[in-house]
Amino acid sequence: MPAVLAVPAAHPAPAAGGELARLEEAALNATTVREQMLYEGWLVRWAPSRAKRARCVNVLGLSTRPLDERLAYCTRWYAGHGVPLIVRLTSIGPDFSLDAQLHERGFVAFDRTCVMAASVVPFTAQAPSGLVFERTTPGRFAQEAGRLQAAPLENLPLLVRDASGECIAAGLAAFDAELVGLFDIVTAPQRRRQGCGAAVLKYLLEQASHAGARQAYLQVEPQNTAARALYARFGFVDRYTYWYRSMSEATPV
Repeated sequence: MPAVLAVPAAHPAPAAGGELARLEEAALNATTVREQMLYEGWLVRWAPSRAKRARCVNVLGLSTRPLDERLAYCTRWYAGHGVPLIVRLTSIGPDFSLDAQLHERGFVAFDRTCVMAASVVPFTAQAPSGLVFERTTPGRFAQEAGRLQAAPLENLPLLVRDASGECIAAGLAAFDAELVGLFDIVTAPQRRRQGCGAAVLKYLLEQASHAGARQAYLQVEPQNTAARALYARFGFVDRYTYWYRSMSEATPV
């Protein structure tokens, strides 16, 4: 049977809902896509990207058009790009009945992700001995960080090098008014558990503070306990979740 991901019975209070909607808006803005359109309350996006968030339907509003008609239209649209239809849903709605309706139609749920947020406070970043922080260009970031993990390019691409000049960590800050999103914080396997990830976080948050950001957010899988523990040290707490549904969980990456 397809998996069911429960949506909280209690919807966010209006004030909290507005704040969470703003976080979701900033995360959508931070994702670079090649094509997008609004269709019956859905933001339909596509890019030749590994990131599912760049090639999925995002539910922004409600519609009176029959669901099967909307699904058929979007299925054809994505088929034209050679990829399956993926629907991204969040615990903050607005269509709280859609998850169950997709489940009934055989759409499988996968890749649940937690969105964590924290207030941005002044930091004085102190790198572990021998590390050099380099604010770089998107092209150079893609070349170096691609060895560690594929990442979208936005705003402040950051590389971290050791004393020999080897790139050992990377991170990305996406600024959107008072918010900053932290993406693709990654460390080379041989340098993990040496404080590199924490150093990247400190540096990006320091830059965010200087830029006037008041709140930071990031996205992490719930089973990634090591990363979640690191983020909690910086004040990040769970705010909402999102997940995907598709007719097959084996979607291309």
